[in-house]
Amino acid sequence: MTEINTDMLQQYGLQNSTKKQKDPNAMMQDDFLTLMTEQLKNQDPMKPTDNGEFLGQMAQFSTVSSLSKLQETATSLADSIRSSMGLAAVGMIGKEALAKTDRVALAAEGEKINGVIDLPASSSKVQLTITDPGGNVIRTLNLGRQTAGKTEFSWDGKRTDGSPAAAGNYVINAEFATDGDETQAAATLVYSKIDSVSFDNGKATLNTRDGQSHELAAITQIH
Repeated sequence: MTEINTDMLQQYGLQNSTKKQKDPNAMMQDDFLTLMTEQLKNQDPMKPTDNGEFLGQMAQFSTVSSLSKLQETATSLADSIRSSMGLAAVGMIGKEALAKTDRVALAAEGEKINGVIDLPASSSKVQLTITDPGGNVIRTLNLGRQTAGKTEFSWDGKRTDGSPAAAGNYVINAEFATDGDETQAAATLVYSKIDSVSFDNGKATLNTRDGQSHELAAITQIH
């Protein structure tokens, strides 16, 4: 069988006699070229490879090469984004984060707690109750009539009788009256100081003073 001269392939850089250590993607491309070259060398001179088939193989190589480079670019971009988000998360330490929760923590007796009630509809009566670890309601905040959306609240850290609540963890529950005068629960969000940041597989988690952990996506506001 007559061999086809491969000088033209060498001219266009499709053959490289110098062996170098390459990454897996480069090896995949070299393997593709090697197989195509061997096909040309061993083809029947009386029945050479059809031009359309050859161009199709070249197009296939171009697609494989492009996809490989696209994957490398996407991986590099994802790494950059994770790194930027990590740096941003570290810069949040010491700031106040607003996140959805029904727990609050008083670091000191009589400390003030601020938060938001997320009302799905307007209501003529909205209230917030604070319960101690024993399940006893120690304070009820009546917020009156409120429109749908975010309604801010502030607890001064005191019980109903005006005495300061002890340091510790408390549970809060928001309720609002509907048009039928029925009561429904509403979601609460609380500001809490960010004490530290944890990283797991490139994902940042904010650890707040109330003992809770929140992913960055769960934080609605920082100040």
